[in-house]
Amino acid sequence: MKKERLKGFLSGVVATVLVAGFSMTAFAASRSITVSDGIRVVLNGQNFQPKDGNGAPVELFSYKGTIYAPVRAICEAAGMKVSYDSNTQTATITSGSQTSAAQEPGTSGTLISEERAKQIALDHAKVSAANAFFTEIKLSQGFGTAHYDLDFYSGTTEYDYEIDAVSGNVIKFSSEHHAAQPNVQQNAANAITSDRAKEIALERAPGATVTKCKLDHEDGRQIYEIEMRNGFTEYECEIDAISGTVLKWEIDD
Repeated sequence: MKKERLKGFLSGVVATVLVAGFSMTAFAASRSITVSDGIRVVLNGQNFQPKDGNGAPVELFSYKGTIYAPVRAICEAAGMKVSYDSNTQTATITSGSQTSAAQEPGTSGTLISEERAKQIALDHAKVSAANAFFTEIKLSQGFGTAHYDLDFYSGTTEYDYEIDAVSGNVIKFSSEHHAAQPNVQQNAANAITSDRAKEIALERAPGATVTKCKLDHEDGRQIYEIEMRNGFTEYECEIDAISGTVLKWEIDD
């Protein structure tokens, strides 16, 4: 098998197949071809192994002088967002600067913002933002899918929502009434905000994106559980919700 080393990342791997901000429609065809595999990717001076949505390695290959690579793995490592519409067989790639802006539901290939997802859940539950206290906001992504998981309280009622991160549709929801107001909400006045907890976490991982922020209790202590991602590097940390101290910090390359 022929081996090739990719240098310059986007200049060699994706120059012929990936253009940020454009949509690419897959062609439907079945054929047998002879390829050269064993292709390696070097990202910022380090070996990079593309993986699929389940974490399994995805191999690159070369055919007639062109290197073929997994769109999602390569683009997300470069800070882009990728979505896939199975109905039209279209992969949409959006640069980081474009995905940072909030979009209305239904914008093809662009994720709605965290704030928009929160508002959709509140509107559906008929709860005002002033009366809601969010304990978890998490963005989950897989190949062709992306959704927000949101948990929040309003008085003695706990709400659990799953919102499509592209269309803004409510995928599923549930609510549970408690006999008394949960301690997590009663003690909220003493805790730092979720935005401040995210800032503290991001100070240690500049350029990363927060995918989960949950306020929880552990051994009588209020803790923010935060997950972040930068390309294929994942971060997990726990922050004391009262003092803002980082209690736990883990990095998974």
